[in-house]
Amino acid sequence: FCGPPKTIPHASLRLNKQYYIGQVLHFKCQSGFDKRPPTSGTRTCKKVNDQVIWTPLDMQCTNDSS
Repeated sequence: FCGPPKTIPHASLRLNKQYYIGQVLHFKCQSGFDKRPPTSGTRTCKKVNDQVIWTPLDMQCTNDSS
């Protein structure tokens, strides 16, 4: 099992208590903080070299459009 993932500022995610290997979480920027793409992303619970990790999430939620 993976533990809870780190949260992302201004992104919404429903948290469970346990996450199984292979589970994919979908993150989405909150309204007003979706000015810079990508505004949504996924993280996957994986086992790598006997460690259970979350894949990185390549998104930023910001209200800065520059």
